[in-house]
Amino acid sequence: MSRISRTRRILLFWAAAALTAALEAVLAAAFLVGKASPRVYSSVNDIPARKVGMVLGTPKYSDGRPNPVLAGRIQAAADLYHAGKVQTLVVTGTSLPEEFYDEIPAMTRDLVALGVPEDVIIGDGKGFRTLDSILRMRDVFGYDDFITISQRDHCERALYLAEHHNISTIGFAAGIQPEQHPDEILFGAFREPLARVKAIIDVAVNRSAKYPTER
Repeated sequence: MSRISRTRRILLFWAAAALTAALEAVLAAAFLVGKASPRVYSSVNDIPARKVGMVLGTPKYSDGRPNPVLAGRIQAAADLYHAGKVQTLVVTGTSLPEEFYDEIPAMTRDLVALGVPEDVIIGDGKGFRTLDSILRMRDVFGYDDFITISQRDHCERALYLAEHHNISTIGFAAGIQPEQHPDEILFGAFREPLARVKAIIDVAVNRSAKYPTER
């Protein structure tokens, strides 16, 4: 056997081993995070009422199109408020004024446009990640029992993180308005498994929020 052939076989072996390990990590994360699924509701009528709902933010598209994922979350939050399931809404996301980027005003405006009074909306611009948003709900705003509002897969991940930190939350699965473009669906299908692996790592190392106490 030539040296080149032997080297190729060794590289293929390690590549296969790495791929197998990555697949096992994704499957394990999907199982562990997915265990939160029974605590995620999809019906406004069925979900128990809580004083507060947390709306997880997401960036708008760079080309200026409205984000159908975010629109679904905003509509779900408004539906819960009007049904009397929540009295206060915390909109959490990224606020970087120095970079002229702020998710919070747009989320607030969209909720007000759907009939939610502005004085029941609280903005958190330091919810850079799902973990940050969850921890800051308790440690900054004083809420440790609330409804997490996002799409089902995201809710499951948020509930998994919250459970590790002894925070009580149930999820409400928002829809998507309007339908996503196929390439956006494909992106989400790849992103969420990786995000779940990252959530497992965050729990394993007991990662904290970037700004644990600052408003």
